[in-house]
Amino acid sequence: MNAVVRRWSIRAAQRAAVNALLIGAQAPGHRVEHAAPEHGRVPLLSALRPERGWPHWLVWVPMRWRGDWAYERLSLPWRLEDFVPPGQGQPGAPWRFSMPVEAFPPPAIVAGESLLPGPEPDDERFPGMPRDVEMNGLLLVALYLEPRALAMEGEHHGVMHRLGEDELRLQVEGALDQLLSEPAHRWAHGFVPSPDERDASAASARTEASAEEGVCFALAACQYPPGMLDVSPGWELDASQAGPALAAMARLHRFTRSTARGRNCSLVLFAGDQIYADASGGMADSRSGVERYARGYGEFKGGPARLLPPTVARVVHAADDHEIVDNWEPSPGASHGGLGPWFEVARQAAWDHRWEAGPRVGGPHLLWHDFAWHGASFFIADARCEREARRVANWSTARIWSVAQRDAFGEWLARSAGRPRFVMSGSLPLPRKRTTVEHASSCLRSDAWDGYPHSLHELLGQVWRHRASGLVFLSGDEHRSGWASVEISAVGGDDSSRVHVHSVHSSALYAPWPFAITAEEELAAPEAFEFDGQDGQRLRCVVGAWVDHPGDGFAVLRVTGAGTELWFDRAGQTGEETIAMLSGGNLDA
Repeated sequence: MNAVVRRWSIRAAQRAAVNALLIGAQAPGHRVEHAAPEHGRVPLLSALRPERGWPHWLVWVPMRWRGDWAYERLSLPWRLEDFVPPGQGQPGAPWRFSMPVEAFPPPAIVAGESLLPGPEPDDERFPGMPRDVEMNGLLLVALYLEPRALAMEGEHHGVMHRLGEDELRLQVEGALDQLLSEPAHRWAHGFVPSPDERDASAASARTEASAEEGVCFALAACQYPPGMLDVSPGWELDASQAGPALAAMARLHRFTRSTARGRNCSLVLFAGDQIYADASGGMADSRSGVERYARGYGEFKGGPARLLPPTVARVVHAADDHEIVDNWEPSPGASHGGLGPWFEVARQAAWDHRWEAGPRVGGPHLLWHDFAWHGASFFIADARCEREARRVANWSTARIWSVAQRDAFGEWLARSAGRPRFVMSGSLPLPRKRTTVEHASSCLRSDAWDGYPHSLHELLGQVWRHRASGLVFLSGDEHRSGWASVEISAVGGDDSSRVHVHSVHSSALYAPWPFAITAEEELAAPEAFEFDGQDGQRLRCVVGAWVDHPGDGFAVLRVTGAGTELWFDRAGQTGEETIAMLSGGNLDA
């Protein structure tokens, strides 16, 4: 009886605390990105809500994610710490911090059900929930003093009364109860999986599907910003409720969180134009760098992208033209040494708002990099910020990338031999544009790799030199999905000199203007052309037929024992059938 009375007293006290809350709890404004532990700490990246200012405390709540929108608190104490504002930046800016590894709960595959406060939930409690996905981790919550608490300072001669340990605990519990009673899509982006969960979940997914299965990732590009008429209530739970501007991102969220294929998707690549700093074409674009860039990146990360599930463990972005101005390239006679007024600000913003939580080689002056992920190798090229100014006199020698980047690409090809390999750039490598094929100097009108034929030949020559068969080029920018197979060989050489690669292009997530979509007829495929390799060898490139797949959406690629499966998302489709199998030989549709 005494125990019952005690529990009743505790609950009554908690209810009283909720009714007199001096603390408000909110999830961060962006998804919490994480990286592999370093020196016993887990690097993290997020942003706090700018409208609330700096919080007073941070609380880390042990949680378990069971797939879809099913989250449960673990029977472990939460961790409360005073918030120390970073030395630079304001609320809403990228916030990089870390947590000790020992603060995270053990992986779900190790802990089992022992950390849950009650019995294992019934399947009926979470209908349609994928039970093969379980992750333990921490939920990041920011705690703010409510305006009423600040007004109470007058009762204490201008000084906020100190909350005692018991009172503070009740206040925190009340604020957490209030937050967690809301739908999970309002706070789940604050969840950070325990450091070992990524490897455990990946191993579980591979065991369930196939021991030969490798990396699975999504490729997307070009998100024209939604306007005030594009508000889409309910898209978080039902992607069909999203308006045109958010529809593709809502489907990407649904795909990765709620489908069998999507749960194996551990990586998302954004191939440029993540924001449109020049959305009005210069008619009404802000003249403030903060408004053009920081706000744009913040709104993108605070939109549907923040709800990508924990199984998407990494997001990588390559900058492109609309993150500066449309079709940007150096121009003789332009201000700031030919770079224009926005280039330096835009390049710095692209670096500051990168998705990686941990350290990355480079800086705003070196945006290209490479990384290994789940057995595959990726090279993220910078085909925008290292361009040289083009003129009639130098169209055949102007560079789209620096010599340093070219050499780094060759070194990466040598290091990554024997692995599945992917090269991403915002600009399309192949097919070339038909105007360029018909008149070589018309490359001056192309914004893609064929607009810089010398660099395109260097790119293809490196691939042939390292015999990189099976490599897949990934790109965006043309607002049109499709793919083509490519064969590079030595002129007069035998079959051993033939290298087969593939070019996959993802259409825009949202491209509302038809005039900005490249027409299929503009692409020169099939075609063949010859060029000189770096070592003086005459090479021949044969581009196969372009397989078109128009419309807004994203691409999904999955490495298997037979090759790389390719699938395109589109509105209204009901299945996830493989569209093509990319292998070291020809492309089979």
